[in-house]
Amino acid sequence: MWWMAALAHGASVTVSPGDDVGVVTSSLLAGDTVTFTAGTFELEGTVTWEGLGESANPIRIVGAPDGGTVLRSSGGGYVARVVNSAYVDVSDIIFEGVDPEKTNHLGFQVADSTNVTVTNCVMRNVRNSGLRIEGDTNNIRIALNEVGPVQDGGGIVVGCPDGGCWMQDSLVENNLVHDVGNTGLLFYPGTQAVEIFDNVVFRAGADGLILPDTQFGEQNVARGNAIWQIEDDGIDVYGPALVQNNVIFETGDEGIFAHDEGDTLFDVQISHNTVARTNGYGAFLRDWFDREGLVFANNVLSNSTGRSLLYDDPRSEPDFYKKYGKDLPPDTTNFISNNVVTGLIEGFDVIVRPDFVIEGGGVADFMDIDNFDFYLSPGSRARDAGTPLGEAYIPIEDFNRVARDGASPDAGAYEWVGSANTGWIIAETFKDTAPARPPGTALGGCCNNNDDGSRAWMLTPLLFLAVLRRRRAR
Repeated sequence: MWWMAALAHGASVTVSPGDDVGVVTSSLLAGDTVTFTAGTFELEGTVTWEGLGESANPIRIVGAPDGGTVLRSSGGGYVARVVNSAYVDVSDIIFEGVDPEKTNHLGFQVADSTNVTVTNCVMRNVRNSGLRIEGDTNNIRIALNEVGPVQDGGGIVVGCPDGGCWMQDSLVENNLVHDVGNTGLLFYPGTQAVEIFDNVVFRAGADGLILPDTQFGEQNVARGNAIWQIEDDGIDVYGPALVQNNVIFETGDEGIFAHDEGDTLFDVQISHNTVARTNGYGAFLRDWFDREGLVFANNVLSNSTGRSLLYDDPRSEPDFYKKYGKDLPPDTTNFISNNVVTGLIEGFDVIVRPDFVIEGGGVADFMDIDNFDFYLSPGSRARDAGTPLGEAYIPIEDFNRVARDGASPDAGAYEWVGSANTGWIIAETFKDTAPARPPGTALGGCCNNNDDGSRAWMLTPLLFLAVLRRRRAR
């Protein structure tokens, strides 16, 4: 068979509908390129790709441009997967199931592999996980993929629930994840040193993004993501993580939920995020008082008629001083400062801790919240409201890739540089990551990461109502 001979010599092979995809692509060597023509390839089971490419000679598996190649499975399991491989690039292929109501389809899997890239692909119409990264993996790049609809499972799911496997030193960037039955971006314990940038996640049946315990590995970084219409929490943090420039809104529970799961909550910095219109708290900082060195600074939390911030503070309990007398436990070492808050706050006394919050202006702080434009309005109370201290972990750029003013930063995900938002307006599309730099605008330099209105409803009464009670355990 001509195509097997071609692969044996590292040549390029073209695969067309009607070819036996499993046989044609079963023997892959460094430098091989497999190109699928346009058309729909009907599969009855999982196609497995395995091969050891090289840095200078990767294995390439490429579909036709503009979504012309569809691998469609009528069987159970994954449509296709890459296993026990290195230096494999997969791009421009649609992976889909036939009837997710009746068959337990999964989309695409990468397992026990290194230096694998998956770009410009689509995983859709499956019952379980859309894109699954499993086993021990590193240097994986997942970018510019669309995942959804997924009937019951998660969008992009990484690692093992028991922490027995994990991904490290990898990038999950600029993906579009939507209409999934479970969590949009789910990272299991052990996931470490992963950058999660500029993803768009909406309509998820559980959490938008879960940042787990790293098993003492390097922290994960989530920056510039847009997350909305989430049944549970927008971002759930219970391990080392840097969380910046994210825009989160319309969640069924908390916008940001940061909590301890058995000595896992450390090396967490949450700064310059914008959170609005959440059914739960804009941010719920559980277990923070008893942890050390955590950061929650320069965020905007806007729930004009709801709950915005809960920080469990035992010093605000009525019997605290009576209980401890002269033997008071040490105060928190956390850095919590300059958060612009509209809505109910609980768990701490704003008079005792005046630096924690600044009174916000509600929907008047944004250009057009009803149309998903969270850029700051000219009169926004978040303008110049952030602390410039290095402890706030000020990002170099904002959600729009505009440089931050390190001397006088704005709070929230956006830095104000003019009266109009010239960047990407949040929508059900891939995020446009081109920097928004209005001509003639002078931008201040910055240097941080610890380097040295009329429509605001019930604003003041809610902001300064500190209810001194602790929320029920979750």
